[in-house]
Amino acid sequence: MTVSLDVSGGIAVIRIDEPSDTVLSDVRALLPVVASARAVVLLVDPGLCAADTERLVRGSVAQREAVAASLRGVRDEVANLPVPVVAAIGGSPSGEAAELAMACDLRVLAADGGLGWVTGGRVTGGRVLVARRVTADEALRTGLVDRVVPRRSVLRAAVELANECKSTQAERKSCRIVAP
Repeated sequence: MTVSLDVSGGIAVIRIDEPSDTVLSDVRALLPVVASARAVVLLVDPGLCAADTERLVRGSVAQREAVAASLRGVRDEVANLPVPVVAAIGGSPSGEAAELAMACDLRVLAADGGLGWVTGGRVTGGRVLVARRVTADEALRTGLVDRVVPRRSVLRAAVELANECKSTQAERKSCRIVAP
C-alpha cells in the first residue's frame, strides 16, 4: 500500500511511501478518520521526489488538469483539518508532495533535503515548466519549514512537534496557497 495510517498516543501518522496514481485519493480517504486525532503527522517519503515531476511531464493535458483539481481538493482538506498537521519531509519533494507539505501547519525537513517548486509558464505554442530547489537551510531561514533535522530523525521530530502542538494548540500557520 502506498498510503498507510498509524495512530499512537493520539497522534495519527499518515505515511506516503511511494508514488502512485492513487496517492491523492488514498490520503483523502484517511482525512475524516484523522480529524478526531489530537494532531496529525504527514510523512512524505523521499521516493516521491522525482516521481511527481516525471508524472507531471509524461501525462496528457487532461491528466495534469485532473491531478491539479484533485490536489487542490486534498490540499485544502489538509489545510482545513480541525487539528494541527505536521509534515515530516524526508527528501526533496516537488509537485504534489511539496504542495501537501506546504498545506500543513508545521514542517520538519531532512537536513540533506529541500523543497522543489515547479511552476508553469506559457511560451508561444507550448507550456514551459520551471523548477527551483530550495535547500533545507534556506527553507528554515525563510520560514518555509520549522525544523531541520538529520534524515533519520525526521519522523521523530515531527511527532515531537505534533505533541507540542496538541498541548499548546500552537498558532496555525499554514502556507495558504492561492491557486486557480
